[in-house]
Amino acid sequence: MARLKPLPRSQRKLVGALRAAPVENRAQQLSRKKDTVKDVSVGLMDIDAAIMYYFNEVIKPTVVENGEVVKVPVYYANPERWKTIQRQGYLRDSKKQLIIPLVVFKRNSLAKDDTISVDKMNPEDPKLHYTFERKYTQENRYDRFSVLQGKKPSQEFYSVAMPDYMTMTYECIIWTTYIEQMNKIVETINWSDGSYWGEPGKFKFRVAIDSFDDATEMADNERLIKTTFSFSFRGYLVPKEFNNYMLTNKSFSPKTLKIMDESGLHLSSIFSPDSKAQTVRYTTGVQSGLGASSDFIRGIAGQVGNQIQDLEFTNTYGGETMYIMRSTGEPSSSTDTKSVLSLGYANTTYFIGSQRFAGNASSSAASSSFATYVPTLDSNRRMKSGTVYVLVNGLDLSSNTDQTSSSNVDFYLNTNQRHINISKLGTNGVGMNILSSDSVLVGFQQEMI
Repeated sequence: MARLKPLPRSQRKLVGALRAAPVENRAQQLSRKKDTVKDVSVGLMDIDAAIMYYFNEVIKPTVVENGEVVKVPVYYANPERWKTIQRQGYLRDSKKQLIIPLVVFKRNSLAKDDTISVDKMNPEDPKLHYTFERKYTQENRYDRFSVLQGKKPSQEFYSVAMPDYMTMTYECIIWTTYIEQMNKIVETINWSDGSYWGEPGKFKFRVAIDSFDDATEMADNERLIKTTFSFSFRGYLVPKEFNNYMLTNKSFSPKTLKIMDESGLHLSSIFSPDSKAQTVRYTTGVQSGLGASSDFIRGIAGQVGNQIQDLEFTNTYGGETMYIMRSTGEPSSSTDTKSVLSLGYANTTYFIGSQRFAGNASSSAASSSFATYVPTLDSNRRMKSGTVYVLVNGLDLSSNTDQTSSSNVDFYLNTNQRHINISKLGTNGVGMNILSSDSVLVGFQQEMI
C-alpha cells in the first residue's frame, strides 16, 4: 500500500485554522468605507495631550523678565528627560543652556477605579456597550416612495464597548528664577484645582491637586526656585481594537416588520416529504399593507396615501370588529377587554381602591335598618362582589361570600353594587350603630357593568 505524502507544515497550519474558525454572523459584517463616524478610542497619549492642552491654552503660565512677558514652556518628561532631571536637578537644551523658567510633568501611576467597576466578561467580545444613533444618512433618507410602500427609513446605530475606568496620578515640577515668578504660576495652577482639564469637545478630566513642595537650589552658581506638586484624576481607557476585534460596531434597525400567521391550507396534495425533498411557500394577497395577516388585522389610515396608524382586529373571515388599537396608544371600541390590557384599564379594573368617610356621611343615617355609603366609581363600573372590605375605626366588618346577600352580615352591597349598606346593630348581635365621629374606610375593586 502506498503511503500518503504528508502535507507541508504551512498547509497543515492553514487547515487547522480553518477548522477552528468560529461561525461568523454575515449580518454584522457591514462596510464602513464611506463612514464619516470615526472609531471611538481613548488612549494614554490622548490623556497626556489633554493635560498638555490645559497647561498651554487655559493655565498659560507666564513670567515677567526684564519688563517683558515670557511664556513658560511646558514639557512632557519622557524617561530619558526625567532621568536627567533627577540626576542633575535641572534641564538643559541642545546648546547646554539652562532652560528656565520651565514646567515639566509625567505620569506616575495608573490603577483601576474600584468605585466604578465594569466587567467586560470577554475582551474579544464585550457584552456592555454604549449605543448612539446617527440621525441622518443619504442612503436611508425619508422619501415619498417609502411612505407609499409603508416602509420606515432604517436607523443607523453605532455601539462602543464600555471603557475601563482608571485612577491616574501625575507629578509636575516648576522652575523659575525668582520667587515672585514662582508665586504667580503656583497661584494660577492652584486656582484650577477641582476643574475639568482637557480640550473642549474632546476629553476632560476633573483634577485634584495635592500639596505644593517648595525648594531653592543652586545650579552652576545660578539660583533656581523649584516647586513640586502632584495631581490625580479619574479617567477612562478604551482601545480602538483588541485582537483584530473592532470595539466600535455599526448596525441598522429593520425597515419592515413581517407578521406571519397560521393557515388552514392542507399541503398533503403538493408536499410529499417521503418521496423527495420539496420546499413549499404560501403567500396571500397584500391587503391594507399588512400582507397575510389581513384576514384578521386591518390597517386603517386617516386618508388615502397616509401611513397606517390604527389597527382593527376582526373575526378570521371578517365581520364584527373585536378590537381597535388607536395610534394615540389607548385602545377603543373593544368587545373583548382581555385582548390587550392597557395601563388605564388595569388601574380602574384590577387595582384595589379605597375611600374614607365620616360617620355622618351616610345618605340614609335616619334609616332604622342600615346606613348607606356611596363610593366614587368610574362610569360604567361597579364594585366587584367578594372584593369589598369595610373598616370602622379600624374594626373589620363581616359579609357573606356573595356580598349582595344581606342576611346576618355587618354590611352588604345593594342590587346595582354601587352602594354599601352597613346594618345597624340588631338582636342577633350583627351590625353596628355608626356615630357621627366614627371613621369608615371602604376598599373595593371595580368591574364593568
